[in-house]
Amino acid sequence: MGVTGYSADTMGVISRSGFYLSRKVVVFTLVLLGALLLGVAALSSLYVRCTQASPVPSEKSNTLTRASLPFNLVPNKPLAEEKKKEVETSTTLTPDTQPSATLPSWFWDHPSLSTLGPQDHPSLSTPEPWDHPGLFASEPLDHSHLSASEPQLPLTSEPWKHPRLPSDVVPLHYDLELWIYLRPDQIQQTAKTFGGRLSITVQCVSPTARVLLHSLSLDYEGSRVLGPLPEGPEADSEQQPVGQVEVNNFWKFPEMEYVVMELNETLKPDRHYVLQFDYSGLVNQNRREGLFSNFYSDQGKKKALIASQLEPTAARAIFPGFDEPAMKATFNITIVHHPAYVALSNMPVLGTSEREDANGNKWIVTNFETTPPMSTYITAFAVCDYDYVNATERGKEVRIWARKDAIANGEANFALTIAGPVFSKLEDLFNVSYPLPKMDLIGFPILDLQAMENWGLITFDDLMLVEAKNDHPERKLMILTTVTHEVAHQWFGNLVTTKWWNDIWLNEGFATYFEYHTAKHFNPRISKFQNEFFYHYHMRIVFNEDHAMMYRTISSEVRNYTKTSEISGLFDKYIYQKGGCIIRMLSNFLSENLFISGLKTYLKTFAFSNAEQDDLWNHLQMALDNQTEVLLPASVKTIMDKWTHQAGYPVITLDMSTGRVNQEPFLLAYDKTQTSFIHNNTWNVPIVWMKNGIVQPLVWLDNSSQVFPEMQLSDPEHDWVLLNLNATGYYMVNYGQLGWKKISSMLQKDPKAIPTADRMKLFDDAFALAQQNYIDIGSALGLTKYLAKEEEAIVWNTVLTTLLQRQYFVNMNNHNIYSLFKKYFLKRLTPMWHIYSAKIRENALQDDELAILSLRNVYKAACWLELEDCLQLSREIFSKWMSDVESIKNFTLVANEVMCSGVAQGSEKEWDFLMNIYEKTALDGENNGIMESLSCSKHPRILYRYMEYALNDKLFSSEAPNIFKSVAETEIGRLVAKDFLIDNWQAVKERFGSPHLLILAESIARTTSTDSQVQELHRFFDNMLEEKERIKFNEYLQDKMDENLQNSKTVAQLAEWLKENMAD
Repeated sequence: MGVTGYSADTMGVISRSGFYLSRKVVVFTLVLLGALLLGVAALSSLYVRCTQASPVPSEKSNTLTRASLPFNLVPNKPLAEEKKKEVETSTTLTPDTQPSATLPSWFWDHPSLSTLGPQDHPSLSTPEPWDHPGLFASEPLDHSHLSASEPQLPLTSEPWKHPRLPSDVVPLHYDLELWIYLRPDQIQQTAKTFGGRLSITVQCVSPTARVLLHSLSLDYEGSRVLGPLPEGPEADSEQQPVGQVEVNNFWKFPEMEYVVMELNETLKPDRHYVLQFDYSGLVNQNRREGLFSNFYSDQGKKKALIASQLEPTAARAIFPGFDEPAMKATFNITIVHHPAYVALSNMPVLGTSEREDANGNKWIVTNFETTPPMSTYITAFAVCDYDYVNATERGKEVRIWARKDAIANGEANFALTIAGPVFSKLEDLFNVSYPLPKMDLIGFPILDLQAMENWGLITFDDLMLVEAKNDHPERKLMILTTVTHEVAHQWFGNLVTTKWWNDIWLNEGFATYFEYHTAKHFNPRISKFQNEFFYHYHMRIVFNEDHAMMYRTISSEVRNYTKTSEISGLFDKYIYQKGGCIIRMLSNFLSENLFISGLKTYLKTFAFSNAEQDDLWNHLQMALDNQTEVLLPASVKTIMDKWTHQAGYPVITLDMSTGRVNQEPFLLAYDKTQTSFIHNNTWNVPIVWMKNGIVQPLVWLDNSSQVFPEMQLSDPEHDWVLLNLNATGYYMVNYGQLGWKKISSMLQKDPKAIPTADRMKLFDDAFALAQQNYIDIGSALGLTKYLAKEEEAIVWNTVLTTLLQRQYFVNMNNHNIYSLFKKYFLKRLTPMWHIYSAKIRENALQDDELAILSLRNVYKAACWLELEDCLQLSREIFSKWMSDVESIKNFTLVANEVMCSGVAQGSEKEWDFLMNIYEKTALDGENNGIMESLSCSKHPRILYRYMEYALNDKLFSSEAPNIFKSVAETEIGRLVAKDFLIDNWQAVKERFGSPHLLILAESIARTTSTDSQVQELHRFFDNMLEEKERIKFNEYLQDKMDENLQNSKTVAQLAEWLKENMAD
């Protein structure tokens, strides 16, 4: 037998070398060796994980460490234990409000889902939805064992701090199930939360051990990653994925609205994986974004609905995902809802089934067909007790959904008559079919953004979709233009989507442009006055704010946006109105046929994909290059980039004596005094013009100065020139002193020789130029001499809103300005008034949309200037109302103006009548108008009483601050409000807070123009305001005094001109 190494006598160990080891030494050595081996293994594992995933972020982020449970969603700790802890600290939703469910076929086995229903989420009742102690640890993982001298990874290794998703994983398909807990018998209690289950099929583009998704205020039960999915012939089989990638860490980074999945292994490029989540979220009660609720009355009952508004970045509040416009994917959507409701989404219903929860309650499971590839922000969901009217357009069903009362009363019929034909008109125009199999349009009682173009399920505020009996006469126009705007988005925005929000004007600018371009086919007045409508609704709105020192450009650099909150700020006048204006200018100088030709190839090339500004320019350039009739001075890109990348717009100055045309950026008077500022921007300016009433060939101003001999007046006595015909160009024109006189003379001879839109633009340009010291005020006022011949109310509206500005009448006794205005303008306004006053009396304006846009301001101005016929008409109508309150509905166009005038001319009797209407809410939706009209009284005692009501009566609980402000902004009410505060400022402050008191103080102080007035107001409000508001008020007083002093100089010039020209 050979040597064993053991000695029976000593029970020790003999080494092969003969060295003797005691038992204790051997045991100690073995233990030490084992510990060392385990330590090495642990460090090796940590090293591997650290090389695959970047360090966990700061302590602001919550973390979740998971164990490996194959094919089961992995919670952080045993769910039962955690839920028990949560129940002790928060209110748990009851089984009645948290129904159970049968798992969808695509979902996974989860031990916590044994109840076959949506999960109990106690944490949803906590004030901070991000705080979920059962799922997320309070601190990130401890990495203190890593060497302090180890180099830190650069910022790029922390992609959660970047506002854009990394490109290493892209979505292909979403399987989304939403459980809407809303029940008709408990609408308040069940309209607060929802449950969700989601599988996202993704493709790995480059190796990564980390996946980032957008997520906002969602609570997670768990997550997992399956894959890689099978490839080759077996990929389409019914086999489940064999592999699973362990999720080491799952945590949130709220600052950038991300969830981060850190994986145990690296995902393989070009392979597909499935990300799965079980979660819950909150239904928004206060704002209409994400998933939100509306409460309303219908069929004599209180009802509720739940719906979605996702643009630009609210999809992440409903489901985790890749919430960027370029991350397109297909969607299979399932909605679980109460049988009393109908569920709607982007696609038609594929099928429905019944699901029973653990309590025996029945729920409907509505499955929808698969969508085409689309961005997350145009997914849409609605669960409601609605009805619809429908029609068929080219084989596709068109439905208008609304409250059942509205459908029964025919209030959706007008929208139905235009919706389908608008789709067809745009299909024919673009030669690109609408790709979805159905078209749903749905109106909500309240939708903050008025309308949203969700693909296949367009949402509207009721005001923009349904038309009640005796509604405002302009309602049809609002519905028509809103529908055409949103339908245009089905191509511009949905089919072809901007790559990133910096070019969102490609969506909104085109929708704005095609509003009236399409609406003209459905309304003869719009067809005749398309330029006037566009100018009134779009160009003059943005022109009032735009200038060269504005930070805002239509298109901007992606790097300018560092926070997701900044994206919402992009949706402003510059992408809607200015974007539409430059598209209109572009279409005009290219010619419509060439413009549409380029759009056709643009839409077909980028269908179901994404584009950026240069892609549009390229396709328009290709259309341009394929013909020879239209020639440009530079490429489309060179011309248009200046309009989209430069702020503001140019002022084009024409010297009619020489034909020289100059351009310079339009600057405010203050900016022009800043000598350190040099603005050298120029634009390629297309000038459409006419001479002596004859349209001339388009010319281009592509330098800062250029001579056009054809614009020189050869016969100064009779020749005249008008630039920017039909207001198609996005710029102002300054004609110089000689030119403005020529135009004024032409208007007096034959105002209709100049198109209506140009007459509107002339007034806006002239007074804006005068206000910013480009021309003297007399040149602008000279245009008003012809106004006795002006028959278009929309031109008068432009004049009145331009001239009758509050700053000129802060003190109506200043230079006797009110009396001079009254004498000069009543003489010119009276002929036009007589044209329309008869129609107002007969309520015969329903078909004159152009007048409808303007008559309210005309009526208000006529009564303010004390035109006796206007005052008499107001008394007549108000008297009819007092005899028959229902007759108010016959004068909806000028109802608010009549109310104000009636109260102003009346006594307590008239005021009490209107207050009684307010209390009974007899005029649904008119309360704001009534509230403001009640402040029109000229009796101090009545106004004081009104403020007392606002302070003490629960009827005015929400509107009270606005009542104080509306009273204080009237000439008499300003002094009444001041007296009211002497006795009641403490009560006002206690009820509404110091900020509202500051607003009231600023209204009272608006006439301040002397140092003594400033000091007096300082003393008056010193004890009333908190220190922060006091500082703001002091700054306001100084600024307002300076402003009023400057305006006083303008008023002096106005008064002098009016005196000199009163006889003309």
